[in-house]
Amino acid sequence: MDFKRAYIPLALTVLLLFGCGRQQPDPTTVPPIQSLEPGSSAAPVAPSSTAPDPRADMADKLRAGIARNRDTIGWLTIPGTTVDAAVLQAEDNAYYLRLNEDRRYEVFGCYFMDYEAKTGGRNELSRNNIIYGHSDLRDNKEGPKFSQLFRYLDSEFLEAHPYIYYATTQEAMVWQVFAVFFTHVNFDYIQPDPSDTRFAEVINEAKLRSEYIIDLPVTNSDKILTLSTCTVNYNPTDPDSYRLVVMAKLLPADAALPTPIQVMGNPWPKRS
Repeated sequence: MDFKRAYIPLALTVLLLFGCGRQQPDPTTVPPIQSLEPGSSAAPVAPSSTAPDPRADMADKLRAGIARNRDTIGWLTIPGTTVDAAVLQAEDNAYYLRLNEDRRYEVFGCYFMDYEAKTGGRNELSRNNIIYGHSDLRDNKEGPKFSQLFRYLDSEFLEAHPYIYYATTQEAMVWQVFAVFFTHVNFDYIQPDPSDTRFAEVINEAKLRSEYIIDLPVTNSDKILTLSTCTVNYNPTDPDSYRLVVMAKLLPADAALPTPIQVMGNPWPKRS
């Protein structure tokens, strides 16, 4: 599990990096997710498959998450996995490292957004919205939490499940995966609002490192979702320094969502 600039070995004292101190909404007055409003012009376009649209009940799930813990800022759903849970945000990237949604100790913690990332509708979000989660340290796709991200190492899974759903109180948004890669932590892919130059570098580097070549343009005008977790088998000699990362691009509110998509294996992904 990786956490931004506050990363420390677990044996060390937790490092506190204070963020913006944003107040969370009152769960009794949470506005409806606009893209789910009946008759709204921004109503989501259903996927082309016959599977239920994951966005249909995200508003209710998010309201329940906020009522459970006011640090809840979003809801994350990845079809084909067990990932269907609240995303929390604290004033640093260490607070929820070993706490669950009830602020009780749990070895696998919870999903949480980088403390510097902005929340809101698509226009308010940061350029790079980083969500951290633990894996079971076996790179086991059947494991808990973000162990499930290892499913994306199967090209057939990626082709059938290219879309990730992340909702805030303003909108339920769809993101399409454009890169799945392993990296050493010296690649700084976890800046929420980098400069134009740096953001372009991150996007390009992610594509160079990706296990797959995915025909999806991503530019400085886009916003991305970054899911980050630990990997121990990629480099067993230095397991603490490597991450598995899945990056996805925010799609337009009215985007069609065809499945399956076509992907090609990258014969020469950049390694570090």
